[in-house]
Amino acid sequence: MNERLAPTMSKTSRLDFPWKTPPAKGTVTEVAPGLLWARLPLPFRLNHVNVWLMEDDDGWTVIDTGCATPELFSVWETLLAGPMAGGAVRRVIATHGHVDHIGLSGWMVDRFGAEYVGTFGEWMWSRLSHLHGVPGSSAAYHSYLKRNGFEEAVTGAMATSRNRFMDLSSPVPGCITEIRDGGTIRFGRRDWSIIVTRGHTFEHASFYDEASGILIAGDHLLPKISPVIAVYEMTPKGDPLADYLASFQQFAHIPADILVLPSHGMPYRGIHERIEELRTHHRLRLDETAEFLREPKTALELSHAMFPHIEGPDNIGFALGETLAHINWLLNQGIVREDIDPSGRAIFTTRA
Repeated sequence: MNERLAPTMSKTSRLDFPWKTPPAKGTVTEVAPGLLWARLPLPFRLNHVNVWLMEDDDGWTVIDTGCATPELFSVWETLLAGPMAGGAVRRVIATHGHVDHIGLSGWMVDRFGAEYVGTFGEWMWSRLSHLHGVPGSSAAYHSYLKRNGFEEAVTGAMATSRNRFMDLSSPVPGCITEIRDGGTIRFGRRDWSIIVTRGHTFEHASFYDEASGILIAGDHLLPKISPVIAVYEMTPKGDPLADYLASFQQFAHIPADILVLPSHGMPYRGIHERIEELRTHHRLRLDETAEFLREPKTALELSHAMFPHIEGPDNIGFALGETLAHINWLLNQGIVREDIDPSGRAIFTTRA
């Protein structure tokens, strides 16, 4: 989950990777004094998530948890008994509300009576998106698929795929300690500045420790792929790509040599080079989108042109959402127009 469907780092990338291999399952690597890196397996095409463990005077802080699978429960038991020495988890922090990051938060909070920390928007989004039977949700999703070119026979498989993600989360905690952009939070015996961004999600949190030169970046600045920047049925007219591109300015003050700790891939140095790679990647994708739309297309038809090798409802859904993010940016810039055909499908065309 949460994987860009094409690489976004050139062969000449200037990023520096201090570690060549990740920690083995159930083990940790110390990336800075008292800051432990564990890697959890995921049942998706993107097959892992990095989590960060730090001991405080009262117990452990855990940043992100992975999703609810038997394998992940087993890995956590190994970590808790081994590297974490049987200590209690006192604080569970969510960078954002996707299931590979919050899926075991409820289980961990309930087990230890831990405090759950995150942004309000991500907490609300995760509670809604991981519940079955939310009023109006199925109708909105069906309308979204039909409007963007799906045939009726396919919509059922797409809905089933979406339900699978719901079932990979334990119940999301019922309350949070809210954090906001520009604030400061203390964990791991360090003071961290909170950077809240939009684009990949509505209120994604990263954490920057200036004194140690470390940025816990979550999914926002991944080293080799772009996070999914996508439009979904909740906000069909949204412009997450504009939000994502604007967010880069929030990291302009950070020194070039800091250590970036991403949720997927390897820790790296070269934050500003990586931002330029991501900016260039999306600029090229926007140009490609406009070129493809010189012939009128639905969003689904365009997604097949942009991602010709994607198969399966999960990845088709992500491809559609990413395609719409680029379409909506172009619509808002007046580069593309939208028409509705007699069957109610949106048809997009690049203006002459």
